[in-house]
Amino acid sequence: MKTKPNTIIRTINTFVSAAALLALCAECANAQSAQQAPATAGSGFSFAVYGDSRSMMYLPYKADQEAEARDLMVDMFELVLPEKVAAEVVKKDVKLIYDPATHELVEMVMPFMTHSEVSYLTIDKGWVTEASVEDVKLLPGVRRTMFRLQGGDWVAREMVKDVKSGRAKFILSTGDLVWWGKQGGKPSDNPYWKLVNEDVLKQLPAPDDQMRAAGLPGRVFPAVGNHEVWDDSDVQGLLSSFPYLKKFGVSDKQLTYKFDYNDAR
Repeated sequence: MKTKPNTIIRTINTFVSAAALLALCAECANAQSAQQAPATAGSGFSFAVYGDSRSMMYLPYKADQEAEARDLMVDMFELVLPEKVAAEVVKKDVKLIYDPATHELVEMVMPFMTHSEVSYLTIDKGWVTEASVEDVKLLPGVRRTMFRLQGGDWVAREMVKDVKSGRAKFILSTGDLVWWGKQGGKPSDNPYWKLVNEDVLKQLPAPDDQMRAAGLPGRVFPAVGNHEVWDDSDVQGLLSSFPYLKKFGVSDKQLTYKFDYNDAR
């Protein structure tokens, strides 16, 4: 069967018209995107959020510092027990195990939540690196891991990486950055705030021009949790690490604050 010339011409015209229409639509879409791009780029931003990433306790780890380590354990147990009871529990039920070669603390065994639960803490250079719990009555011989220090280390690295790469403008912490608000004669002696400074704050770039113009002098904005103020009700440790929070009114009498950035609060 032969196709008529008029039919061929009409078909070609249809294809040409369709192609022209597609090209016109694409041009309109590109123009519209170009008009919208500046507004989108100027209105959006990203930030990172994390919380409760604290380490567990740090203890003096030399064998000749055992009395100091036990005093700190008494302080911790006093959060839930009367002073005399806490001292008796630490003396009777908390076992500190030292490496016979290095004379350094490597493990601590102590009571947990119930009478039949026992916690086992692995310690390296004073830091608890892993913690597990065994119910010697209900599940004897079975230890459930409840903490690994490397998890918090990974979170800190990822948060810093996101800010450095530009994926996040700043970091919001929902609280509990540290285990203990005050340990040591002054904030600079506190091992927990020193860890935050070394692993996070010192690794971050300074605020950029846009942040400074918005009145944001730092890259991390923490909420104040109970761990930050344990034994540090005047929040010296927190304000030593984040002095710019004073600008937002944070003090021992005011622990909440707010700030605005790019039309968001």
